[in-house]
Parts: sequence; C-alpha cells; structure tokens
Amino acid sequence: MSSSSLGIPTSSGGSDDTPGRACYLSASNEQAWAAVYRSVDAYTRGQVAAVVSDSVAQLVDTFYSVLLADAEAGPRLSHDIVATRLHSGMTRWLKGLLCVRDQGDIGALMATQKKVGEVHARVHIPMHLVMAGARILKNEIALRLRASDLDGPAVAVAMQYVGNLFDLAVEQMSRAFMRDISRGARNDEAYRLFALGQNISTERERQRAALLEWSQAVLIGLHYRAPGQALPRLAASEFGLWLQHKGGAMFESAPALQQITEAVARLDQEVLPQLMRNETPGQASSMPDHVRELQELVARIKHLLNGLFDMVAEIESGSDPLTNVLNRRFLPSVVGREISIARRQRSEFSVLLLDIDHFKAINDEHGHSGGDQVLRQFAEVLHQSCRSSDFVFRYGGEEFLVVLVDAGREAALAAAEKLGAEIRRHVFTVTEAGPLHITASIGVATFDGHPDYAYLIDRADKALYRAKQAGRDRSETA
Repeated sequence: MSSSSLGIPTSSGGSDDTPGRACYLSASNEQAWAAVYRSVDAYTRGQVAAVVSDSVAQLVDTFYSVLLADAEAGPRLSHDIVATRLHSGMTRWLKGLLCVRDQGDIGALMATQKKVGEVHARVHIPMHLVMAGARILKNEIALRLRASDLDGPAVAVAMQYVGNLFDLAVEQMSRAFMRDISRGARNDEAYRLFALGQNISTERERQRAALLEWSQAVLIGLHYRAPGQALPRLAASEFGLWLQHKGGAMFESAPALQQITEAVARLDQEVLPQLMRNETPGQASSMPDHVRELQELVARIKHLLNGLFDMVAEIESGSDPLTNVLNRRFLPSVVGREISIARRQRSEFSVLLLDIDHFKAINDEHGHSGGDQVLRQFAEVLHQSCRSSDFVFRYGGEEFLVVLVDAGREAALAAAEKLGAEIRRHVFTVTEAGPLHITASIGVATFDGHPDYAYLIDRADKALYRAKQAGRDRSETA
C-alpha cells in the first residue's frame, strides 16, 4: 500500500486536507473536521472503525476502570452511575466519532461535542480529567491498531487520524465547557449579590428568632425530656438549615461566617452531649456551667450574626419582577450547590415543580392583569408555606420550582401534599372579580446521586406531567 493511497502528502506543498494542515484550524470550523476525515482513505477509516467497533466495550470498561481508581476522578463517579448511565453514552460517543466510513454529518458531530462540554461544566468535571480520559482511550486504540492488519506506515497514519479527531473533540468540548463555567460563575456571583440585597432587617429578625427558639427548646428539654431523649441539634434547626443553605451564599468568605459555623459545631458536638450526660452520684452537678456555656455561645452567634447583617449594603434586587421570588437564572447556582452539599454530607434534598391548573382559563376570563394578580398571590402562598431554608423560584409562566433542603422522598411528598392543600384552602382575589379558588399539580423528585442538576429537574418535570395527565390537583413522585 503506497503512501499516497493512505493520504500522506507526497509533496512539500501539501494541502488543507492533510492531517498537519487540519490541526491549524479551529475545532469550531467544519473544515477542520472535514479535512481530518479526508486525510485518510476509506480503507484506513474502515480499519479504524472496525477496531473500535469490535472492542468498544473493552475500551469503555478500561476508560472507566482507570478513572474510578483515580484519586481525583473516582469520587466524582460511582460504579452504579457508570454502569447504568455513562457506559452507554461513552459507547455512542466513540462510535459516532470513529466508527464512520466517511465524514458524515459534521454539524451534528460538532453539536455532540458542544453538548458533552456543557454537561461537564454542569457537573463540574475538570477539563484536565477529560484530557486524561482522552489520553487513555487514544493509547488503548493505538495498541489495538498495532495488532490489526494495518502495516507500520498505515498504523502511523491511522494513529494520527485518531489523535486529530480526539483533539478536535476535546477542543470543541473545552470551548463549551469554559463558556458555561464562565456563565455559571457570573450567575453564582449575581445570586450572592441578590441574596445580599434582600430585606436584611426582616431576615435578621427572622434568624434571631429562630436561634432563640432553638435555645429555649434546649432549656425546656433539660427539664421535661424523657430519659434517653436527645436534645435538638442546632445544625438541624430552622436557623442551622438557613445558615448552611442560604447564609453560606449570602456571607461567603466572611470570617464571621466560619466563626458562627464553629460555634454551632461546638454546641452540637460538645455542649449538648455534656448537658445530656448522666451526672455521677455524689459529685457536684456541672449542669449550671454547661448551661452558661450554651448561653454564651448563643450570645456569641447573635453578635457575629448582627455583624454580618450590618456589613451588608442594599443591592439592587435580582428577583422575578412580578412575583418577587428567585429568578430562574439562579437555579443552576442553587441546585448545583445543594448537590455539592448532598454529596459531601451524604444527605438528601428534593425539588417540587408546581404548575397552576387551568391558568389559561384564568387569563381568558380575567385578563392578563388578573392572571398576574394570581401569580403574585400564588408565589406568596409558596413563600409563606416553605421553610426559610428552602428556595422558591419562578420557573416560567405559571410554573414555580421549590428546592426543599434536607428533605428525602417521603418528606418531599408530604411537603407537596401540604402545599397542595394550602393552595386549595387559600382564597385568591382578583380586582373587580371577587374570590377565586385554584389548584396546582406538583411533580416531586429527590436527588439520587446524579451530578447533573438538569437531570433532577427533568425528573420533576416528568412527574408533573404525570400529575396533570392523572387529573391535576395532585402530587406525583419521580
């Protein structure tokens, strides 16, 4: 087999169709992809396709076995997710890139790489891990090409062809990855600023009251709790949940936030166990000292909390202009952060997707002004019915999304049923039209370990669809 038949340039001038010249073009240029596919003849492309197709299962197994064993990549994956979701996706990706006899639909191929890069950004897979994975696959394919029917020069051309395609794919992924990461960073900062711009005085008093309520519950529990009954932990209280899920975003990087977190941990891990410990007969009680320490730590938390709120300046609100709940653009930041917390602490959280039933009829009968009044009141019902640690979003149109922190499937379903009942009970009012009763359909989905926030919301959306198909005014779980 001659060099020319393999697509190797036979003159010093070369052309844009050669592998070398193709490398000079951006991965966002379809000519780069076309040039790489045309840089080898149909026979070589067929041999590469056959090698990859015959061993694709082993290639994917090797790829994930190496990543699962890696100290950095391993914790981001699990054998279950690899087996049920990622293995088939990687198989399709490899075949789409390399198991082709001609260049095929390059536009669709480029779109696939872009989508993969966006997913990597959403689940925070660093690009250096993607490049390490590509290196593993290229090496495994090279070993199999050397054992194929291709001779030495043909193997070199085939390996360059495979390398160029992988490089183009990773480059295209990187462009999408960096674009989404930058957008996410801007949204994270915008959400932080938005959180700071809320009604600070109201939030301050709400959290001071929650902290006081917890300390009173502990003191009452010391005298009236049953033998062996645990005292309530501050981290699990209304204040503790707010501190972890919202306070962390509002006051990120503030030294006082870390000091409050340490005080909460000390109360839960040292002071409460000391208060619950049985006193040794014949020894003086140390209860007053421990109660005094509890009160001092609570007072310290109050002081630090006041300082955090005092340092916050009013910032232009970033809420939905109609309903004054969270803007949808903050959804990736909030849910992404909850996923990180859930994975780190092995905890649960859930999302509720609510849709006002027959909202079009409301608009038709009362006009868009009447519909807007209903939306504002609906958002207020949600806001008042949820805990201060939960997040309420205007998802779009007449749809709202609630992120329930520290809530598993049963708790989320109970919360959905409670919300549905509260919506049915509430009397909505429309100017010049009198009272109005409405209902809502609700889809419930609980975080199951999948790192992509879009997957969780899609599950809630499918559950919502089932609720509407089953007659509306009901809750369904994913």
